[in-house]
This record gives sequence, structure tokens and C-alpha cells, in this order.
Amino acid sequence: MKEINPVRDYKNKKKTPREQISNGVKVFSGKSHPVLAERICQKLGVPLGSLKSKEYKNGCFELIFEQDICQKTVFLVQTSLPDSCNLHKNIWELFQMISFAKNCNAQEIIVVMPYVSYARSDKIYTQGMGINAKLLARLLESSGMTGFIGIDFHSDEFERFFSSKLHHLSAIDLLAGVLEKRNPETTFILPADMGALKKCSILAAKLGMSFGRVEKERISDTEVQVKKITGEFADKDVIIFDDEISTGTTLKTLAKEVERRRAKSITFVVTHGLFVGDVVKNFQDIKKLTEIIVTDTIPISKEIKESLPLRVVSISNLLAERIKKLID
Repeated sequence: MKEINPVRDYKNKKKTPREQISNGVKVFSGKSHPVLAERICQKLGVPLGSLKSKEYKNGCFELIFEQDICQKTVFLVQTSLPDSCNLHKNIWELFQMISFAKNCNAQEIIVVMPYVSYARSDKIYTQGMGINAKLLARLLESSGMTGFIGIDFHSDEFERFFSSKLHHLSAIDLLAGVLEKRNPETTFILPADMGALKKCSILAAKLGMSFGRVEKERISDTEVQVKKITGEFADKDVIIFDDEISTGTTLKTLAKEVERRRAKSITFVVTHGLFVGDVVKNFQDIKKLTEIIVTDTIPISKEIKESLPLRVVSISNLLAERIKKLID
């Protein structure tokens, strides 16, 4: 009879995928989107790590990892928020998380930033300015980051600013899954502008739907002009696709023109929902707007959910699946 050795047998026991994740990986969340971090952990089957914050009367704060992360792969979840004060406090919090994880001898430090507001700042528009997207990438890496996960950057140019491992994911498949029951014969897809055309064409191909083109001119931060729309969509259900909604100015202007051309209904499909400024008023003015489909890369307020025909789909599974691949 084989001798039973509990210590030896425990060490040699083949671990389940969930046990492998739990033993070698820690997921922590900053203050920007803890609900999303919890959803990711539920998909992974691991508890969200405990991160303590000590705040002082002089305005500064410090973070403390309350679990051992030595030689662990650490994922730090922190998205961008459409609020300058909170955005920059969260970025500083993220720098601390990265730096302190490095000090605690974490083996890998991977930032999970579903929405990156500074990805828009990818080129110099006028003399005397710098490129904030490049600065952000350099500061993250100099803090100790070894990898970065993001979703649908506003510009692919953002990718070239990283020297660490970059994982640029897309919510296209997720959004296509939500739209797959729609009739391709009676549905037409438009990009919000030429910048969204490439991803719009990918979405249309996945759904077997026709798509057009939109050329616009930005007059100011609050005004755009639609110069040209290519495609026939009278009496059809029109999907307008873009990477993000901010104040809704561009989408409202385009939707009004689509209404004028006798579209049957309008649906906005967007990865990142910022919903700031006069967005509620702008969208409530669109008579044929029936649905807004958006992901949860950014937390969406109860007020917005109650004021607009919103459908929020979670990107937690997309992020959890990438995390699993990285630790296999």
C-alpha cells in the first residue's frame, strides 16, 4: 500500500485553473471603477485584493497593499474618468500602485485601463505643446509597469508610445453579439466620422450589414458640421458607431441629418460612454433615437441610465479572458 504523505501529496496535486490563478495572481482596484474590478474577479474566480488608503490633512495620501504580492503577477485596474479632478487623482493613485507593487517585489505589474482619456492627445496641434499620451506611457513605465491592457484607443498612434508589453483589445465582438439578431436587410451602419470608419467596417462585416461613410468638419468643441454622408438608408434602422460618447454633439448633429433622410430608427453603438455636459438634452432631442448601446469601461451614473434609452454591456469577461491568457 502506498504511504500517504499529506505534505508531498498536496504539493504534487494538480491544481485547477482557478487555483492556478488564485495562487499566482493578485487583482487590485483603484478608486475609479471598483465595480468593474469586482466583475473581473468574479469571472476569474478570485477575490479582489485589499488596498488600504491613508489620507492626510495636507492633501496627500498613501497606499498599502494588504496582501503579500512578492513574486506575484499583479493586475491594477484603473480607468479614466471624465472629470479633471478625479482623473488626475486617480492617475496619481495608479502611479503609487505601480511603484509600491514594484517595491514589494511583484514579478509582473500589469495596468488594466479600459478607457484612456489621454490616448486622444497623440500629436502636436500647435507650437509650444507636448504629447500627453506619450508622457503618460513613459510615466507608467518609469513607475514600474511591465504591461498595459486597454480597449479601443481613440487613436492607434497611442500604441507606439509603449516599450512595455501592450495589449490593445477591442469591444467589437462584444458589441456585434448584442446586435446579431438585427435584420441585415433592413439595417444600415454609419461611422460617426472617418476616424471610426475602419472599426465600423469590421462591425458591419461581422454582422453582414451594409455600411456607409461620414465626412464632418469640427467647427469648435461644441459644434460640428456634417459635410457628406455616403449610403442609402431611407426607411431603414440605422446604427451609428463611434469609439466614445462625450457631450454627444457629433452624434446629435449626424443623427439629425440621418433623421432628415428618413431613417426608420437610430441606434448609437459606442465603446466608451463618458456622458458629460448637455448629453442628455442633446440625445433627448433626437426623435428617432431608440437605443444607446455602450460598455462599462467607465462607470455610468444612475441619472444617465434613467434619462436615456441605455443598454450597458460589460467588458469584464473580455478583460478576464485576456488575464487568463497572460498567466497560462
